[in-house]
Amino acid sequence: MNLEQDKLNSNYSNIDETEELNGQINFNVQQKSKTKEKIIFIISITLIVCALLTISVYSFTVKNLQPEAIISLVALILLLCGTLARYFYTSTKYISQIYIVQLILSGLVFLGILIDVIIYSVYYNKYKCGYGPLGFVFENGTRIHWYTEKQVETHLKSSTIVSDSRLSNYHEAILQSDSFDFKLRGLRTRYSYALPKSISKFIVMTDIHTNNSLTSNMSTDFDLMVFCGDQSDHGLPSDYVSAFKNFPQKPMLMAMGNHDEVGDFLIVNGRPKNFYQKVRNLGFYFIHVQRKTPIVDDQVDLGIEFLNQNVHLSEGTEHVFIVVHYPVYSAGYFGAYPYFTKKLEEFIDQNEGMNIRAVFYGHDHNFGAFKRKQQYFIEAGVGGGGLSELKNETYLHDRVWTTDSRHGPLEVPVTCTQACYGYEHHLDSWMKYTRTEVNFEPGKIVYNIRDLITDEILTSYEQPV
Repeated sequence: MNLEQDKLNSNYSNIDETEELNGQINFNVQQKSKTKEKIIFIISITLIVCALLTISVYSFTVKNLQPEAIISLVALILLLCGTLARYFYTSTKYISQIYIVQLILSGLVFLGILIDVIIYSVYYNKYKCGYGPLGFVFENGTRIHWYTEKQVETHLKSSTIVSDSRLSNYHEAILQSDSFDFKLRGLRTRYSYALPKSISKFIVMTDIHTNNSLTSNMSTDFDLMVFCGDQSDHGLPSDYVSAFKNFPQKPMLMAMGNHDEVGDFLIVNGRPKNFYQKVRNLGFYFIHVQRKTPIVDDQVDLGIEFLNQNVHLSEGTEHVFIVVHYPVYSAGYFGAYPYFTKKLEEFIDQNEGMNIRAVFYGHDHNFGAFKRKQQYFIEAGVGGGGLSELKNETYLHDRVWTTDSRHGPLEVPVTCTQACYGYEHHLDSWMKYTRTEVNFEPGKIVYNIRDLITDEILTSYEQPV
């Protein structure tokens, strides 16, 4: 009996020791678990605070929260609330897992915002996600225009004006001086859009179609740039970012093309579709005759009406030019539109005293030069868009035989009475990327046609004046 009692007591003692040992183990496990939870909690809170500070800096920098920042802010607030709730109510079974999830989420959000801030600081300071400032010639000064993909405030200072732009993507200011300091988020750059007292050379280009590879590195030995339209593909801000990135710092004038018509071109250009601009001793009439891609009679009528109603604007001007996007004469795919061409011929013939020297245009994605009476009609070549082939002398109703160059007066095929109108005035055509350089020399104007790829002059035309 005593032996059995001793065994029983021994068993109880072993059980007590085991329970005590298990208790110590559980205590140690709980202590380690609590220590781990505290470490995770501290790291999680630290990351959340860092992320909140990052968002604060981001908000201060950009002046307004972008959608990704707002989403991140809401997510961080939820994470913070969840973390605090777990701290006060520690009985939750999966608290460690919740901490880990919160840790990962807060870290990712913090990293995302930080990366966004770094990209913004580096990318935007160097204008890689925007363009400008560009300088447009206006009657009352130089219109400075620039674009930032994010809505920001920028600072522009010249001798005549200090301009802080409102919170916007598109920005502009009219300056009376040609030089100014431009500051965007701490980066200050000196710009000059000075025009000489007399223009000695300007260039004409057309149909860049967002491709600035041929304009960003070209020589800048000229005073003014004139564009015949289609700087963009769809008129989107991203189109103009691509077209005007690393653009030459030269004053410019632009016509509206059919691709520009569908987007923000009027904001970028700051002009109506039809306008006149005097630049020193030169006068430029810009007209628009298309509706989207096709040329239409009512737009032609409006363009010609604008010319007739504003003849007086160029009185006394030494040299006058007309700029339009649609071809007047062309050996290219679209060719001429006789309703428009004949009306423009009539206007020029009726105003011989206007000193109209040339008409510049584009749209057909090749270079072409024509001469009618004393005026040159120059299809300025393509500046970045795809090249189009020229019509060959064999033109059939069901297909077009093409070539890469044509020279001299062209015979009008019987199947091409409309688009081939004016072929007798033809001088030269090339399927090449070109720019037209208009040089003013004593007693004459020289039109040099330069190949943008090889930089060679393809041909020159002299016009006595």
